[in-house]
This record gives sequence, structure tokens and C-alpha cells, in this order.
Amino acid sequence: MYPAVFSIQGISALESQISIADASDRLDAKHVKATVARALLSALESEYGAYCILSGYDELPDSFDTDIDFMVSSAEFASVPQMIAKVARTTSTRVFHTVGHELSARSFSLGYQAGEELIIVQPDSSADYRHFGLLWLRADEVLSARRRHPRGFWIPGAAHEFAYYLIKRLNKRYLDDKHGEKLHRLFMEDWNGCERMIERFWMGRNRTALIRMARTNDWTEVTTVLESIRSELKQNSAESLAQRLSAVPEHALHQLQRVINPTGGWIAIMGADGAGKSAVIQAIRNQFRFAYHKVKCFHLRPKALYRGNDSKSAVTDPHGKPPRGWFLSVAKVFFLIADYWLGYLLEIAPAMRRSQLIVFDRYLYDLLVDSKRVRYGGPAWLLQFAARVVPHPHLVILLDAPAGVLWERKQEVTFDEVMRQRDGYCKVARMLPYARIINAAQPLPDVIRDVDMEIVDYYERRTAERLGLSTPSLMSGPKSAVTTRRQC
Repeated sequence: MYPAVFSIQGISALESQISIADASDRLDAKHVKATVARALLSALESEYGAYCILSGYDELPDSFDTDIDFMVSSAEFASVPQMIAKVARTTSTRVFHTVGHELSARSFSLGYQAGEELIIVQPDSSADYRHFGLLWLRADEVLSARRRHPRGFWIPGAAHEFAYYLIKRLNKRYLDDKHGEKLHRLFMEDWNGCERMIERFWMGRNRTALIRMARTNDWTEVTTVLESIRSELKQNSAESLAQRLSAVPEHALHQLQRVINPTGGWIAIMGADGAGKSAVIQAIRNQFRFAYHKVKCFHLRPKALYRGNDSKSAVTDPHGKPPRGWFLSVAKVFFLIADYWLGYLLEIAPAMRRSQLIVFDRYLYDLLVDSKRVRYGGPAWLLQFAARVVPHPHLVILLDAPAGVLWERKQEVTFDEVMRQRDGYCKVARMLPYARIINAAQPLPDVIRDVDMEIVDYYERRTAERLGLSTPSLMSGPKSAVTTRRQC
């Protein structure tokens, strides 16, 4: 049995926490995550009547993956966003993304910028445990049987954790040796309680097979019976048919909210050749994949109507071909308008509802500056009209650098053309209220840092507005002594 005396090793009250920002600017991910974990555990202990860490707690608070799954009572679940915001203020992290992925579950992404690295921690809260819209374990049942971990925080009873973890793995259709070993350990810790959990959801051969696999730690059979087990599981949730039917309006409202306020993001990166767009976009893909279900990239347009040449070979002579005639150029603009709208309706909007981050390498705005790239020979006002009527991203980031720097990096067009383009991009960015200008003449790590902070800043404010939290006024994390943003 775990000791009943509460003693969190190395975790002090929130008020005595040392802010991450007070330490070195070169903090590593382990230190940042441990600081957030300590603050979260302390907040749960001091502010909630009952809570438990559902899984992944073996080395908390010193080490864990990216997320911390915890449960609170249904009555206290509504206060979780305020608690997470307090943890963020205490640790100088920033709540920039949240997803209400079930009626009684909400995940949060807390970011901290350490140099060019964006460190992300994801507390994932729940009351009643639901998955794929079905209720499996009620919070009051789990919390009434919780127990103390040797490090002082609360964890579920072995049987409830076994059921939680098994259902989660089955619903995700993925159970490897590591997952099987954990289920076996929990089963052996309370085999009687775990068997009752299995009996709650399965009968006959499926029940016998699961008990046998959990007892022997031999899960090879699970692949052959997985669909049968999942099918029976879905018929035996903790809700009766009447309760499921009565919850239909609530589920429909939840889905409607996901449509009205999609949890994904949409940004576009623009700038002249040599500004470093490709390197910045690759950094965004690497770092933000931990917060979003997927990072999806497009080049210039969605390509919903016609994909064209998908070759990724570098363009060495963007102005090498002559402009098209007036009629074809005008037709091209209306083609682009249709492509952007169809791409938005069929790909971008659904992706944002699925909590994906959309990143465009160039957008229609680039053509206002460099129409020769698409061999446009029509009137300038038509492109300006198109830029106004197509759907626009949440955020447009212009990578700006002096013409001499851009020319030194890439010499695909004349220096005079580089100067003209740089001036044109600055004019376009000043016209867009959702555009931000980043100094791309800095070393690449500094450019990546500034782009990350602009993205996090925008989505932090959006998250605060949606959750009814106080809007942050200052960016957290280390600041550079050099002015990193330009007014070009």
C-alpha cells in the first residue's frame, strides 16, 4: 500500500515557486517541464477537494512525456482553465492552445520560449472519463477510490487505472509491449478489482481473453480480437440508452462550438527569396506538432482545383517566362479565387476543426508584390480585389531583411528587383491588420524564436478570450537585448 502521509518531494506552494523566467535563458526542456509539473501538482493539491493523476506519473514531477492527464470532480471541472492560467503565470509559460476534446475533458498547451526552442507542456484535464463521446468511468467513482503515490500526489486505484488505460489503448487501436507491461502490473496489483472492471464491459470469449492476456502479460492475441473487443466495449458504456439519448443535444452543441470556434490555427509566411521562409516553416513544423494534431503545409495556394506540378525542386529563375496575355491572366485570378475558397471549405476549415495547424509558404498576398512569378499580365487592381475576397489566415508573418542581405543570400533576380520587392512586401504588410514583421537579417535561431513568439502571442490571446481569462499584456519567456522586430 502507498503511505497515507502527504509529502510531495521538492514541490512547494505556488506562492514560493521560483519563476522560470528568473533562471537562465538557456533552460532545458526537462527543467521547464518539471517546474510546470510542480506548480500544477501544488495547485491541484491546494485548490481542489479531490483530484488524481490518471497516468504517466511514475517519475513526476521530475520527468514525464509531454502531457499530464488528471481528473477532478464534475463540480470543479469548470474552474480548471483559471487554475491552468494561474500555473502559467507562476511558471512564466503561456497558454496558447486548448481543446475541449470531450464534454468533460479539456487539454491545454503551455509554451515557453527557450532560445529558438519552443518547450510545450500539455496538462489534460477531465471529470467523467469519456472517449469518442462515450462515458466509461465517472469521476466520483474514480476519485472515491484514489490513493496516495509515494511522492505525495493522488493517483487512481489500480483497478480504475487499469480500466482507464485499457479502454484508452483499445479505442486508439494501439497496444504495444510497454502498454501491455503496464496493464499487467496494474492487474497483478489488484487482480480481483481489475477482473470486475473487465466483467463490467465484456462477456464471454472477449472477457476470458482479456483476463488471460492481462494475467500472463501475453498480448499477442489482441490484434486478432481487437475489433470484436472494441465493438462490445462501445455497447457497454457507463450510460444507459436513455442517458445517451438525453445527452444528444449536449453533444451536438459541443460539435457546433468546434465548428464556430475551431481549435486549429492558420498562418502564412511571406517574404522575398532569401528571407529564410523554408527554414522557418520547417522549424514551425517541428515545434508546434506537439500542440496540434498535425501541421499541414501548402505552397502559395490550396491546390483544391488543380494540383499542377508538385515538384519540390528549387525555382532558380522565377521570372524566366514571359507574362500570359490579358485574358488568360484575368482567368488565372478567378481560378485562384475559386481555388482558395474551395480549398478553405474542403481542407483548411475541416483541418482547423480537427485541431490542425495550417501553414502557407507564400499566399495570394505575395502576388501583389511579385505577380511575375505566376506570369500575370493583367491589371493590378484585379489582384488587389482577389486579395480582399479570398479567406485570410489568422496571422501573416513577413520575414523582412535589407535588400543587400536578401541579395547576398539569393541572386535569382536583379538587385533592383530585390529592392522593389522588399518595399512592396512592407507596404502589403502594413495594409494587413493581422500581419507581423520579423527581422530576417538576424541569425536563423533568433528569427525562429521571434516567429514562435508571434504565433504563441496571437493564439494565447485567442485562447484567453475564448476561455474568459484575462488577456495577457506581456509576452513571457526570455527577451533578447536586440530589437528583433522591424518596422520596414
